[in-house]
Amino acid sequence: MENKNCMRKQVLGSLAIMILTVINVALPFSKSAFASAPGETTKNSKVIKCKLLNAEGKPFEVSKMERFHICDLLNRPFQLNPEFSEGEITFLPVETPFRISLPVEVPGFGEVFLYADNRGDGYTAEFLAKKDFLFLNYEFAADRLETIKKKISELRKMGVKPSDEFQERFKAAEQFFKKCKKAKGDEKEMSKWCMESLRESLYAGEMIVIEKAKHLIAERGQRKGFLFGCNAFQFKNYGDDYTKQFESLFNFATLPYYMGGIQRTEGQFNYSRVNSIIDAMENTQIITKGHPLIFLVPNSTPDWVKNQPYERVKEICTDYIKHTIHQFRSRVHIWDVVNEAHVQPDTQYGDAIIPDYNKEKAVDMSCAAAKAAREADPTCFRIVNCTGTWADYYMGKNPKPWQQSPYDYLQMLEDAGCEYEAIGLQYYHSGRDLLEFERDLERFAHFNKPIHITELQIPSSSENIPGKDWWGGGKGGAGFKWHGDLFTETIQADWIEAVYNILYSKLYIEAVTYWDMTDPAFVPHGGIVDENGKPKEGYFRLKKLIEKWNNM
Repeated sequence: MENKNCMRKQVLGSLAIMILTVINVALPFSKSAFASAPGETTKNSKVIKCKLLNAEGKPFEVSKMERFHICDLLNRPFQLNPEFSEGEITFLPVETPFRISLPVEVPGFGEVFLYADNRGDGYTAEFLAKKDFLFLNYEFAADRLETIKKKISELRKMGVKPSDEFQERFKAAEQFFKKCKKAKGDEKEMSKWCMESLRESLYAGEMIVIEKAKHLIAERGQRKGFLFGCNAFQFKNYGDDYTKQFESLFNFATLPYYMGGIQRTEGQFNYSRVNSIIDAMENTQIITKGHPLIFLVPNSTPDWVKNQPYERVKEICTDYIKHTIHQFRSRVHIWDVVNEAHVQPDTQYGDAIIPDYNKEKAVDMSCAAAKAAREADPTCFRIVNCTGTWADYYMGKNPKPWQQSPYDYLQMLEDAGCEYEAIGLQYYHSGRDLLEFERDLERFAHFNKPIHITELQIPSSSENIPGKDWWGGGKGGAGFKWHGDLFTETIQADWIEAVYNILYSKLYIEAVTYWDMTDPAFVPHGGIVDENGKPKEGYFRLKKLIEKWNNM
């Protein structure tokens, strides 16, 4: 126990240091860049027409346009009601500079959200009013190349020469794009060369962010106190195969504190499940985290709490937090005090949890949760956990009154003076390439708080599992193909290795939690150990990576 307590003190000390250190890290955006919220359409705006062809040069299918959206330069979606027809999208633009995105199948790479942003400046209603239409195939290819050029400049300023493999990919992308420009006027021919260029530039963009990450890791060396985690919901008997696999890979465990399973009846608390997990971990060096103290979805909210006035629900939730943390203050020091408050209750549940809920009440609930946790244990480490960082699937069209992007929610918390120690972000594979993954991640650094990646997962197989959703940044997102036509154990391992390199290289990220070690997992085939207890390639690849970093 003495060694474990020392480990806890070292980690918690590292967390405190990180809060101070991250403030001094050179961030990718200035504070002023985040000052304004997404704009609105104006009655004087001209309707914009976009044309798009698929990989075969045919008009893009209406059935694949559902996830079309526009967002500002910080990836915050605007509410939009576009009109779709074969190969065409029309919408009323906003005045604020915006990006255009939707998932497109790029042969040889996968199905991925492509982004067009007018070479980084963003489109505006005024700019687009001068055009008859926007040919998205061309815009996607041109903007990807421009983004990579900026990444090359960034790497060279660090004194790093991009690899020969990257250079070959990037030059190929440029050559294909030149052929696209020569074919001007022939949209089918242009789309052919744009797709060729995008295949190469998508790979090249991923390569350069990974090369940057590896350079930073080698330069900085081992990060003591970094937390490599996983949910430990199945951690039962110390010494069995599951716990051996868990302990050999992870030093951080997420434990289930869902109110719906612990306080099913008012005034009665059943902590037997989490107590059994903690007891099984007594002989390990694993640091524990409680998750989630507030999570307003039906299966995590006891029936006796639902449909009560907001102030009463807040009282019940804060009492649950105080009681729970007080009970475990000597055993658990890190907590997800509130989970997904910017989006939950999800639209399918609506007012079934709290009548007349809105953004202000979600923020008030979050601040009350953080305050209650501090009162119960002045030493606890509080995380505000967010999901769906892309936000297009719930903010793009008709969000509920309480729903907003994670960024805007965190900004409201800051404006309200809410005190907590770290931001939690969830990143399931969601049809975004790794350059866009890094871009999305970096915008949260400006809040000057450590970041915990609280949930992370990608499938190892494309085989369908009846009754399971491929959820990831929106329904179906986790099933979007990456680096090929089907998911395999090698594809899963490649993604895990690349993503962990990116995350470990960023000083403001102090913890990464893979969500399920074993199948069946939240994402179908998302575990790194199969249902028979056999480790997959991703397990061994991650283990090798962590051992390498710990021995630097």
